[in-house]
Amino acid sequence: MLVIESGLLSLFCLAGGALCAQAPATDAPAAGSPLPIRECYCPAHFGNSYEAMGPRELAAYLAELKWMGFNRYGDWMTTTDVCNPYTSAATWDLAKELLDRKKKAFRAAQELGLELDLIVTLNHVYLDQVNPRHAAKTGPRIQGQLICPSDPEARKIILGNFERWFEDLADAGIRLSTCTAFAYDYGGCACDQCRPWIVTFSRLMKEIHGLAQRRHPGVEPWFCSWWWTPEEHTQVNDWAAQEAPGWLKAMTMHIEYGQTRPKDVPVPAGCRKLAFVHIGYGDQRGREVYGRQGAVLAPQRLPQTLRELRRLGFEGFQAYSEGVFDDVNKTLLAGLASGRFTTPDAAWCAYAERYFEVPRERAADWAKWFARWGDGTRALLPTVTSEFPGLAQGVKPTWRLEQWRIRVELEELDRAIGTPPRTDWTADKLALAERWFATQERLYREVYRLGPVRHVLNPRFMPPLWYESWRQVSAGAPKGGTLGPQQ
Repeated sequence: MLVIESGLLSLFCLAGGALCAQAPATDAPAAGSPLPIRECYCPAHFGNSYEAMGPRELAAYLAELKWMGFNRYGDWMTTTDVCNPYTSAATWDLAKELLDRKKKAFRAAQELGLELDLIVTLNHVYLDQVNPRHAAKTGPRIQGQLICPSDPEARKIILGNFERWFEDLADAGIRLSTCTAFAYDYGGCACDQCRPWIVTFSRLMKEIHGLAQRRHPGVEPWFCSWWWTPEEHTQVNDWAAQEAPGWLKAMTMHIEYGQTRPKDVPVPAGCRKLAFVHIGYGDQRGREVYGRQGAVLAPQRLPQTLRELRRLGFEGFQAYSEGVFDDVNKTLLAGLASGRFTTPDAAWCAYAERYFEVPRERAADWAKWFARWGDGTRALLPTVTSEFPGLAQGVKPTWRLEQWRIRVELEELDRAIGTPPRTDWTADKLALAERWFATQERLYREVYRLGPVRHVLNPRFMPPLWYESWRQVSAGAPKGGTLGPQQ
């Protein structure tokens, strides 16, 4: 991980990224007065970068997040796929390792001066805590290792988990600033006793917040409206007015894919408006989401999102990240939101100078190149392909450079394959597909340095458009979207 000494670091922080004064403006400035809340939500789970990194490696990356302009760090307590680490008799199982790494990450962020947010999914529990007697009733939007909070035994398990987590974090010297609750993905119960779920969720979170305050005095309760309906917003507003006036301190509003602003819905009185900004894809959702085809960049969407948030009076955002593939997006969003950079070009120039160690004039060329990305289906592929070798010449071969090199390779291969019907798969096209699979595997193992990747981050989700016809003509190719026989 490249670390620049503090003296040079301060030089990078000159207003608007003055080191890149020669870079052309690609859009009207998206910067303004700094947004006070600039959180990077980095859930360490599913085999992603944050789960795979060692504690020192992650601490170094958190320092880079601070340089980019973030002032808050968030993670969640992973229960997915693991048993309760507090009752496990194993010497050091996966659950214990994940928990230990999370505490070290929170401590590292705290030592950097970042405020801490614990993201919580209220009725999502450890594998060995799911029991048919008190399992939640699943349905649309309701999934995961869920138990019913209206069942007294299940509610005791839920509250016991949270009490143990809050105590454990406090005993490790960690002090939470906020606790953000998600009602869905994971979470929910569709049984009669839990309806309407959003009200059951709110009451449960209020009880959980009481537990948090015992060991984390002053911790604020926040909600994230990921997957909420307008009706659920109304229900929460009514509940808050009647049962908890002034209790909820912030609402992180869901921005849907491809959009640049949340829906215009009211929030409870006294509740700050924030945005939940997905930075894991380009200007439009494509099959590169979550870095399946290399680095992602949203040169239009993210600056426009900041303009909308400022216009609507929002106080900040939680940037949702699933790995290092959105590294340039992080610099763009946090750099503009913090006021460190006044234009996207200035942010990209500073990024190239810092991480590619190139002089000012070459950094300006990188900024022009970055501006071409966004929607991969409309990228000027011949141009970005022909320009990349020159841009990369002499650049230190780091993962930040290699994820763009592979993005170009996969885009080229994808277009060369096209979307052939079953009858048009020639030997040459089959060979191109094999190269595509091998290149993607190299991306995951040699660049991202990941192991087994799970759930929606696994590359078998959202495969290339040509995958199904390829599968039909490839002997031995597994069904269900699995990418390639070798996988």
